[in-house]
Amino acid sequence: MRKDIIGYGSFIEGTYGRKLPQLSAPDFGDTLLFYAGRYALKYLIKRISADTDIDTIWMPQYYCPFVKEWMHHEFETIKYYYVDPFEPESKIDWSQFNSTTDLVMVNNYWGLKNTDIPDGDRPIIIEDHSHGWLSEGSLNSKADFCFASLRKTLPIPMGGVAWKPKASKSDMTLSKPEVFDTYTGQNPMNTAWDTIIGAMQLKETCTENAQKEEYLDAYMQGELMVRSIYEVYHVSAAHAAFMNGYIHTDFNRFKKENVEYVQPKLIASNAFKIVHHATKAPFGLLLAFKSEDTLNELKRHLVQHQIYPALLWPNNDLTTTYTYLLNIHMDYRFDTSDLNYIISTINNWITSNNQ
Repeated sequence: MRKDIIGYGSFIEGTYGRKLPQLSAPDFGDTLLFYAGRYALKYLIKRISADTDIDTIWMPQYYCPFVKEWMHHEFETIKYYYVDPFEPESKIDWSQFNSTTDLVMVNNYWGLKNTDIPDGDRPIIIEDHSHGWLSEGSLNSKADFCFASLRKTLPIPMGGVAWKPKASKSDMTLSKPEVFDTYTGQNPMNTAWDTIIGAMQLKETCTENAQKEEYLDAYMQGELMVRSIYEVYHVSAAHAAFMNGYIHTDFNRFKKENVEYVQPKLIASNAFKIVHHATKAPFGLLLAFKSEDTLNELKRHLVQHQIYPALLWPNNDLTTTYTYLLNIHMDYRFDTSDLNYIISTINNWITSNNQ
């Protein structure tokens, strides 16, 4: 990692000119690019509803609260179903949905799940791979359609993708140009794109705390723009080229290797469990907590040591034993010395607090 950059984690600011490994052009079938995952999801729902009536749109109970709010602004028939987000082997109860007339959005939580798609009459299924882009689940999905928020993984300011998996049994085509909204003059997404990429550039050269506040403020301004735009616009040629420059980069290789290095070196703790899979690459170092207060204690400790984790999707009501998730980035930015620092910082908190 660049040692003159303040802090570990937060959003991904760039590649520092490093040449990163590429997957050999995986064949997803038909694909379309979008400015964010939520636009890809809205497009898919509108695309499907253009050909068939949808009774209820089902979303998993544990999901991004900002996207849930955004979706309720756009659709009236949303309900929620439960599945354990912290157990990769947990299964969906498909009997709760109306066969063929419901649309069910399923989530490849943290890149660790393989959704069992039922045979016979079943709902229309859209699978979200935002935290598992290029994971096994995304490459081999059998859902009708899939989407992902690319900016969760790639060092790009904005980006989303929708695709019709090659194993899809849907007879609908992905592309339906009339579903997109139109505009006159300049692309309405340009301002949000330029604001967020400006924040990324500020972070890449940040060496002082005053600059840190500047790039965080700029990033939030761009993020608020995305949350307030509901139209689905075609991605411009220039922005598509930017996204495509990273879209097949194998970031999962770094995550898997880094988590496998860190996990066995952490002291066992009663405060959290590590969400993982024996063979799959996780989104990051995923720590699931029973108590939000305990999570916040560790989070404060990490921030004091310039490690910036993400509290993923708070304000979701869950009936599981573990109900809160903290993610610590484990991507290509960190070398062994960085990982050792993260390990010692977490272990010091565990031993100091008898956790």
